[in-house]
Amino acid sequence: MVLENLRLEALEGEEVLPARVAAALGLRPEDLGRVEVVRKALDARRKRDIHWRLHVAVEVADAREAERLVRAGRLRRPERARTKDAPDLEVVDGVPHGAEPLGAPPVVVGSGPAGLFAAWLLAREGYAPLVLERGPAVGPRVRQVHAFDRGGPHDPEANILFGEGGAGTFSDGKLTTRTRSPLVGLVHDLLVAAKAPPEIKVASKPHVGTDRLRAVLVTLRRQLEALGARFRFGARVEELLLDGEGAARGVRLEGGEEVPAGAVLLGIGHSARDTYERLHAQGVLLEPKPFQLGLRIEHPQELIDRAQLGPLAGQLPAAEYVLNHRRRGVYSFCMCPGGTIMASVSEPGFLCTNGMSRRRRDSGWANSGLMVTCDPATFDGGRGHPLAGVELQRRLEARAFALGGGDYRLPAQRADDFLRARRSDPAGLRSSYPRGLRSADVREVLPPGAAEAIAAALRAFDRRIPGYAGGAGLLVGPESRGSAPVRVPRHERTRVALRTPGLYPMGEGAGYAGGIVSAAIDGLRSAAALVRARAPAG
Repeated sequence: MVLENLRLEALEGEEVLPARVAAALGLRPEDLGRVEVVRKALDARRKRDIHWRLHVAVEVADAREAERLVRAGRLRRPERARTKDAPDLEVVDGVPHGAEPLGAPPVVVGSGPAGLFAAWLLAREGYAPLVLERGPAVGPRVRQVHAFDRGGPHDPEANILFGEGGAGTFSDGKLTTRTRSPLVGLVHDLLVAAKAPPEIKVASKPHVGTDRLRAVLVTLRRQLEALGARFRFGARVEELLLDGEGAARGVRLEGGEEVPAGAVLLGIGHSARDTYERLHAQGVLLEPKPFQLGLRIEHPQELIDRAQLGPLAGQLPAAEYVLNHRRRGVYSFCMCPGGTIMASVSEPGFLCTNGMSRRRRDSGWANSGLMVTCDPATFDGGRGHPLAGVELQRRLEARAFALGGGDYRLPAQRADDFLRARRSDPAGLRSSYPRGLRSADVREVLPPGAAEAIAAALRAFDRRIPGYAGGAGLLVGPESRGSAPVRVPRHERTRVALRTPGLYPMGEGAGYAGGIVSAAIDGLRSAAALVRARAPAG
């Protein structure tokens, strides 16, 4: 049974839970068995009444009393699985195998969330997948990123975007998602089994933190290897191996090595632009899709805490925010409390931003993307070239690199100066970004119309969070890797690429997910589709 919306005061610990549950139900603590939080959210809508709202799983010792409480509406039974969730429940419990064996083990391209969770399901079901990752494993990847942050050279294969865990390795490790699929619980369970914080299973806005996520990835990889999966790092896929009918039969790696595959599951992420180009050249059907683009804004965390938590600022975890200016289509994206701004680049000579946070969210800075949606019709003149969005990203990122001085400093402007269309005094620019700032007009790294929309949104957001658009706010950019500008169309049921049998596009890079959990779920569903269609290789 579940007790919903139990109130705990903001600074109370969960040790008071049994007494509070008993009081809410009109029982004694000794009348209860197990009491376990299943969801926890901070209600900060009224700054003078900030408190926690909990959903609690409760065992009542007397079954008749439990039934009475259900009839009275004070407890509810756990939700039953929905009929439409049946295919996902198979993923949790066991997927029926197809009859015809694969000719070779499947190859998973990419070790981001889609690739890792697809590989987990395939390994569990006995398919012995091979995971090919162009970047390095977590350890050397982290060392290379840290060297870059200290002023070292950029490595196009070992960076914020490429390497074990994909782009999410250097993020806040957010696990928020809108889906109610039972696969959300499976993803959380697998992460916790790999040493992620158990709180992610109950928090309304769960996050792992980039530091904890790196250790989780190593554990998860070892668990997959124990199930029969194999991993190769530094294995960049150059092109597909296609048979005479255009079906994917394997991949060719950098250096010429050919790897046969019974199926190719493509989880390349949204920044593998060279892979997009090679797929297009090989005749794989790609199409442009709307994508998000904008700037990243940073404030002292104290400013956000005061606005969001009122008198409890500094006594609760670092505050976050979600802002949306519907009239101009501008919204906050990937908000990182207590976070750091990073250079999210995969190609030399380009520059763009992203944010990340450690588990403790204690950097003293808060940053977030401010995004608009770019529709292909607005940047391609209606021609519909599948890589037009990639070229727009490149143009803006090349401009940012030049504005920053060509040494990975970020072009930067105070929010109040942005609104007045004037450059900021370099002496007043402060940020968590490790490679430095250069005063610039950041409107120059935005597509037409975006600057005006963001300016209108800043004024509106300043009414919600006083000081948001003032001198304490810093704008850098562009924030251009928020989502993929390309989609690889696939059949809805089989999840196979429309024009390329044997190819299973999945995750963010294929245009079907946005975030760690949604990408992981897409990978699970794509792997399940393959399992239903074919048996393991003999």
